[in-house]
Amino acid sequence: MSDTKSASEDKKVMNETLADWLGDVVTLEAHIEEAMDRQLTLKPASQETADAIRRFHDTVRASKYRAEDFQKQLGEPASQVVLKAAGDLLGKAAGLIDKVRKDSVSKALRDDYVAYNMAAMSYTMLHSTALALEDHSTAAFAEQGLTTYAALVQDINELIPKVVVEDLIKNDEVPVANASVADEARKVIQRAWKSTAN
Repeated sequence: MSDTKSASEDKKVMNETLADWLGDVVTLEAHIEEAMDRQLTLKPASQETADAIRRFHDTVRASKYRAEDFQKQLGEPASQVVLKAAGDLLGKAAGLIDKVRKDSVSKALRDDYVAYNMAAMSYTMLHSTALALEDHSTAAFAEQGLTTYAALVQDINELIPKVVVEDLIKNDEVPVANASVADEARKVIQRAWKSTAN
């Protein structure tokens, strides 16, 4: 009888642990989506950049819905302490999004980059926790979330040089001497990431 009770208590602790990590992810993604809702009002210099911002927003929203659905399946609501902590963390990371400046598109993408990395790390931690607790469905869910945000980070790496140059050109106070540096900057970014891969 005590073994059954112990197994039941262990299962409860495992579920609560996973629910806390998952609640962190859900709250984080909700805050990212909220910040990105505001970014949809930005006026990028090119349609390519506008389309990318829309795609980033829609990807985050879809990932958040997926996380909410999985949270319901798990059947354990996240604790309010975790919800507040996640909100506080993202609030610090994404707080600059509200500042409207002439170079606001590149600044917004910079903030997205920070937020996406935080989401990727949250999914990584959920994945590691799920593996340690031998919850394979949660591990698979977390791996998909990690893959989503890793792809978004790489997309910003590719896009940011072009957007920085576009923002500089839009700012009449900045004398842009060479507007064709985006490809060169992109190559440097790719080289830096490849050369430092473990």
